[in-house]
Amino acid sequence: MSTFYKVNEKCVSFVWDDTCQKAFEDIIEYLTKPPVLVAPISEKSFLLYIRAMDHSLGALLAQKNDEGFEQAIYYLSRTLIGAEYRYNPIEKERLAFVFAVQKT
Repeated sequence: MSTFYKVNEKCVSFVWDDTCQKAFEDIIEYLTKPPVLVAPISEKSFLLYIRAMDHSLGALLAQKNDEGFEQAIYYLSRTLIGAEYRYNPIEKERLAFVFAVQKT
């Protein structure tokens, strides 16, 4: 069980130990080195991730590098407007897909 989940349990006293310090340092390192966008390679397959939330849409276009790791090519996001707020979740996912395809 991770340190974060242990802290959220009721009636557990919190002690900052080496595990907490290591987790904190890992988070700091991750946040100070944001992922870099890469140029697309036309010979490789593309991966398209979409996300529809209550008030916004998001998409990520990516490709796998030579080592098999996914690398971001393009990020997209926008807020919902007007009647889009009333769309059901499936309609919002379709809207996110259309939005992503039109913009990439």
